Amino acid sequence: MNESKFENDLLRKLDDIATKIDTLIQLVAFGSQRETILKGRTKKEQIKILSRLGLSRNVIALLVGTTPETVSVRISEMKKKKKKMERK
Repeated sequence: MNESKFENDLLRKLDDIATKIDTLIQLVAFGSQRETILKGRTKKEQIKILSRLGLSRNVIALLVGTTPETVSVRISEMKKKKKKMERK
């Protein structure tokens, strides 16, 4: 029983590490293009672009200079707008 718990804990930690590595890879890839991609765009546009790149809300907030809550609200608004446009 303890061995099973240990394995589950280990798998969970490895999954967390893999997620962090994926985020680092995305940031490195994005870093060289940051000025080109985000320059002259509103925060809302920046959030949209970064979200499409698959970055987490926390990472987007850090890059854009806002809070994760604001990022969540903007993404939610974009999804609602997209659904509304698809219905038409």
